Amino acid sequence: MKRMIKKIFSFFKKIFGGIYKIIDKLLVTPISKLLYKIFNRNANGPGIIDRMLNKPNMIIYISLALAFITFILIDRKVVVLVETEAVVIPNQTVTAEYNEESYVVEGIPKTADIVLMGRKSDLYLAQQLGDHAVSLDLSGLGPGTHKVNLKYTNSISSLQYKLDPSSVTVVIYPIVREFRTVTTDVINTDKLGEKLLVSSVTLDRDEVIIKSYAKKLETVASVKAIVDVNALSATSAGTYTLENVKLVAYDDKGTEIKDVEVLPETLTATVVISSPSKTVPIKIVPVGEVASGSAIASITSSVTKVTLYAEESVLAGIDNVEVNIDVNGLNSDKTYQTSIEKPLGVRSVSEKNVTIKVTMEKETSKEFTGIAIEFQNKANDLKVFGKTENDTKVNVVVKGTSTLLNSLTAEDIKAYVDLTDMTEGEWEVPVKVTGNDLKLSYTSKTQKVKIIITK
Repeated sequence: MKRMIKKIFSFFKKIFGGIYKIIDKLLVTPISKLLYKIFNRNANGPGIIDRMLNKPNMIIYISLALAFITFILIDRKVVVLVETEAVVIPNQTVTAEYNEESYVVEGIPKTADIVLMGRKSDLYLAQQLGDHAVSLDLSGLGPGTHKVNLKYTNSISSLQYKLDPSSVTVVIYPIVREFRTVTTDVINTDKLGEKLLVSSVTLDRDEVIIKSYAKKLETVASVKAIVDVNALSATSAGTYTLENVKLVAYDDKGTEIKDVEVLPETLTATVVISSPSKTVPIKIVPVGEVASGSAIASITSSVTKVTLYAEESVLAGIDNVEVNIDVNGLNSDKTYQTSIEKPLGVRSVSEKNVTIKVTMEKETSKEFTGIAIEFQNKANDLKVFGKTENDTKVNVVVKGTSTLLNSLTAEDIKAYVDLTDMTEGEWEVPVKVTGNDLKLSYTSKTQKVKIIITK
């Protein structure tokens, strides 16, 4: 404040000093010289005037008198020595005065520009004071459409002003209040640790009040509490309290509605962070066919089990994690270094890499007869039959090492046909064969069978 006063004082000191020098140079000194010459030539009265003008202080008194007269003339705007200018003060906040408990108003501008016009000194003082209040008085108006002038509190009365906009058209609505159920919208869940997830969110109240005019409230489709888990700074599982949770009204397209008031403005949320997990075995899946005459004798893995972190519903559908290795054309022992891919929906896996060793031996084969065909993916209202007895069973040739084949039984082999999207009628379908031991290869001697589908 003191610095501002010093600036103002220094400004006016410079102005008056400059005015004094101009007056002294242009008026006082020339007039004094003129009077001296006149009275010096006047034979009748040179003595008195001469003595007066020769006194040391007389010139000073005359200068002060002329300066005072000039100041009065300038201040009264009889003589204009200071040029009139204009200054624009942009984006000044508009304050509206109305009963906010009873009405909602549309059309109130957020800001207005002020154009001040007048002398430089007055403009400078107005800018230094910084008091530029623009208001819109709606206090005496009721519901309906109104054209209202904006007002400016002019702190310097000698200045003229204009406002942009100078007037606005507003619509006043009576306020309507409704109760709405609050739902939660959890954001920034990806900022939690990979092993953590939001298990539940509980708000300290289920209903809130929304305020606006009737047509605006009809556009409100939902009111959501925006729970930002990033604000929890959670590093482990547990129960956290999050205060000042923002409430937002949305329309049916998910767009925030700005001019609807929600009461209360914020809620308190209790957030439960959990870390559900499940340990499952690693399943090594050979992909491709090994070289003719060779067979996989054994597959060993540096990792046999992994722990998965995901939602309970995701974990319930996972029994193992598959790791594929390419054995196409393989005829000798080989070691694989590969990564463990996360199953769909899993946030984290305890192990990321695995070393797999494959041992090869000479290939032999063994035939298993009378393997019953299963019907998979059949619609519940349909019945399936083999057209003949030969269409219900197949013989399967299994290739691998003798050690593995000797321990294999018919119960370890499954033959099936896929009936996905198949309807009533007679069909010829391919037979597929698989087994429990993926180191072996399984081939049906019958490639296709005929089936009949009925209701």
